[in-house]
Amino acid sequence: MIRTALPVVPPVVGAAAASLILNGATISGAPLSALIISFFVYGFIGWAYESTVCAMLAHGRFANSGFLLGPCCPIYGVGGIACWLALRGVESVPSQFALAAVVCCAIEYVVGWALEQITNARFWDYSRFPLNLHGRICLYGALVFGTAALLVCRVAQPALLDAMLHVPAPALMAVAMVLVALTAVDAVFALASWRRLSAQLEDLRAEMAERINEGLRDVSDGLLEHVPEQAVDSVQTAHTRGRAINAWLATLSDAAMDALREKLEIPAFVVEGSEGLRMTAKRLVSSVPRPRMPERPRRPARPVPKLRLRRRDLRYFNAFPNLRMLPYEGVIRATNLADRARELFRRR
Repeated sequence: MIRTALPVVPPVVGAAAASLILNGATISGAPLSALIISFFVYGFIGWAYESTVCAMLAHGRFANSGFLLGPCCPIYGVGGIACWLALRGVESVPSQFALAAVVCCAIEYVVGWALEQITNARFWDYSRFPLNLHGRICLYGALVFGTAALLVCRVAQPALLDAMLHVPAPALMAVAMVLVALTAVDAVFALASWRRLSAQLEDLRAEMAERINEGLRDVSDGLLEHVPEQAVDSVQTAHTRGRAINAWLATLSDAAMDALREKLEIPAFVVEGSEGLRMTAKRLVSSVPRPRMPERPRRPARPVPKLRLRRRDLRYFNAFPNLRMLPYEGVIRATNLADRARELFRRR
């Protein structure tokens, strides 16, 4: 066996390693640090668009939009870089526009679907827009993203890369590393806030479910206490026999059924089904005097659970006008939490 000797490469650590990763590595001729900075530029532009134009249409005022706490919507950064990498060589403007619209809509659909699977929530919903697909994408968004991608491919990204050519590589590397670190910290805090909000709503949902169950138990116990045991036993026996007889009668032919009616008097609840059974039960109950039952002691009222949520936890209702936390929609509507959270941000 012939062994080929490989050169031993000394380990590179510290700033040299970061320089190799961020500036030595290139994607289609652009340093990785430049692409990272471009990603955050488009993420900031998307955040500004969502927080001003979209927020004004939804709330009539500025709103800090996006999942992250800082001024960045990563999905816009992904869309901008993806369109530039894949479509910058397309010369025809209509073709580039159409392809960009398809690419951006595909990214938005996949991200929306993935977020729903991971968080059980819908952060945007285009159901009220015409020509939408499952509420995740729509024609309006395709037109906006297609136009924005044209500007990215033909104007913004070439100018941005040209400007970064005049910046020393170590400075680009430092800026890229700082942006990545800040976004990682931001993501940790954002996820913690989301989990705290979900946990509080889960506790509230469990509390509300227990109260409803207690109420139903009280109602059912109260009804049973006012029905004599003899009537209950008679109804249960009649119901059991009726089901057995009905199952047997269902196998008989019409002629056999007529002959049977001539010889036997079939109880009404057997022939008439469930309606007759209810009438028979009523007659049984009314025929027996109702005993006077002592009043049952009422359970002490439970204190209403309090939501211990911070302003940072409630910001998602303000950041996403159409946010739907699918497992907790009933709790949110019952407590009017979404409107109260938006009112909190409106007053500040």
